[in-house]
Amino acid sequence: MVVGREELSAKPRATDRQPRGSSRKAQIVRAAMRLVGELGLAGVSVARIAQVVGITDAALYKHFRSREEILLAVHRQLSQRVFAWLKSAQAPNAVDRLREMGEGHAGHLSADVEYFNAPMFQYNSWICRDAVYDQVAKGREETRRWLMNLVEEGKAQGCIRSDIDTDLLVAEVLAWIWWEDLSYLQDREKEWAVGTSAAMFAAILDRISLPDAASNPST
Repeated sequence: MVVGREELSAKPRATDRQPRGSSRKAQIVRAAMRLVGELGLAGVSVARIAQVVGITDAALYKHFRSREEILLAVHRQLSQRVFAWLKSAQAPNAVDRLREMGEGHAGHLSADVEYFNAPMFQYNSWICRDAVYDQVAKGREETRRWLMNLVEEGKAQGCIRSDIDTDLLVAEVLAWIWWEDLSYLQDREKEWAVGTSAAMFAAILDRISLPDAASNPST
């Protein structure tokens, strides 16, 4: 995977072909997602997307009214994966839930460089003040609020220290997420990245947890 690569094959790849009967709209979104990861948002055009899918521009416009509408649809799908990961942890204890989330982050998100990590990185680094920027900013804020609520829940349960600054803790967790994503994007040596990431997240949890509170939430 080379983020920002300038040239793409004109032919659809096997991973872009959808099973018979699936929606053309979903196929367009998937193709655009890969293109965003490889070329960045600025490098993605309707013509490029149509070329990868194997249809004409006119056929593509039957499903989406504009390039911007496609880019927004791609980001919504990426955001859905983020919240699927956030909600994947089921432990009643907030610290244990955070631990589950940390252990599962790479498998759910970072390791999928082509269809999550690279395109999401491009969205998060988009600086043009347009509808895409606004949607990305809204998604980041929703993620931040979700994590803040989880931390506050942990304080109420008595498993997270009450003196912990919630805003700073969430910023630290987000920084860790971006670090793990970047490690996979840069093709870091896997064992090193996995071990370092686990140690970083464990250090965060050790610092915020109350002694003997893990796995024993208050009722």
